[in-house]
Amino acid sequence: MNQKTILVLGAATIAAVVATVTLQSSRDQDTRPASTDARLLPALGDRVNEVREISIDAGAGSATLRAEGSGWVLAEAADYPADGEKVRTLLLDLRDARRLEPKTASADRHARLGLVEPGAEGATSVRVTLRDEGGATVDTVLIGKQRTSRAEPAAAQLGVTPPTQFYTLPGEGTQTFLATGQLRVDSRPLGWVNQEFLNIDRARIASARFTHPDGEEVTALRGDMGQDEMLVQNLPEGMVAKTPSGTAQLVGALQRLRFDDVRRAGGLEWPAEIISKATFTTEGGLEVSVETMKVPAAGDPEALVTWSRLSFALAPEEPAPSAGETEDETGAAAGGFSREELEAELEELKAATDGWAYALPTWKETSLRLRPEGVMEPAPEPAPAPDLEGAADDSGAGSPAAGVGEPVPLKIAPPPESGGGI
Repeated sequence: MNQKTILVLGAATIAAVVATVTLQSSRDQDTRPASTDARLLPALGDRVNEVREISIDAGAGSATLRAEGSGWVLAEAADYPADGEKVRTLLLDLRDARRLEPKTASADRHARLGLVEPGAEGATSVRVTLRDEGGATVDTVLIGKQRTSRAEPAAAQLGVTPPTQFYTLPGEGTQTFLATGQLRVDSRPLGWVNQEFLNIDRARIASARFTHPDGEEVTALRGDMGQDEMLVQNLPEGMVAKTPSGTAQLVGALQRLRFDDVRRAGGLEWPAEIISKATFTTEGGLEVSVETMKVPAAGDPEALVTWSRLSFALAPEEPAPSAGETEDETGAAAGGFSREELEAELEELKAATDGWAYALPTWKETSLRLRPEGVMEPAPEPAPAPDLEGAADDSGAGSPAAGVGEPVPLKIAPPPESGGGI
């Protein structure tokens, strides 16, 4: 088979696949009843901008999203700001979802389609309810099992992702439908917020200092900003820095920092006797302080949660550089940030984190609650002094090690016995 034949057959195969996908799509459009060739949620079409609250109920939990000002908040996270783009996408997906064909209207058969209320045992369904500013329901829909479209295998060969097909129960009636659309409903409450709350690049961290309520302290400096290891300062007598020092974790401690939970900081008690503090300073002088405490988890006294709260400051501006040591043409200070940029960053960080407490992942605890034993250890014992007492052998001569380090007496030979004089 020559190359020309192979190319022709390949083109024919692709054309056949495209035709299959197109034909199947056409059949889906042509075979569904005209009365159902409509939006899944008809009432939402003209009222999408009136929606001010979204309730999502699922077996994994519940999420209540409320419009506040120009954004959205998550009620289950003490009204923490929600991902507005994700909320907007959900509303548009619900608006654009279409009915393909009616299914059963018998409530006894709903479970076969996964259309049972989320609170039922073993339920995998999700209910979405949309309300207006006054709390009245704009529309509601129960989403059940997904169904694989007959066009998907052919579409997959072309790298095409067709719209998802799923069984739904819109409104308050019993009539179910097979629907289609790019519907993405996250059933995890925290899935509606950005869990990354701080991101200070590791390349900027110049120093770190840790203080604990029992008086223990650790200070480390980055002598070379290109190195990951930091230099442990003020080592107590009899202690040396570990090798490696264990400070590499400090450099990236504030990079892409995420929370496992979030609350209002004022809703937690912060006893001074259990608070540890870590202060990181960037090369340009931005100071990031993270106070942490370990307390029993709500509902599980055996488990401990590390809660944190943040504060920020800017170190006093250093004197202007002398001639020959001026800033670069952009006016950037140490670390590539100008004073104006650092001040703007300071205000932005304060606005985003002020008043919030963040539950930290367990693996982040060490880098924010560092103890001395993490970076220093007892100095090795000095090597024992060599044994200078050598045992004499039978000839009276000392062993090879005998007399090491001691003066050797000179042996003067007696003059020869002869009768002659000099």
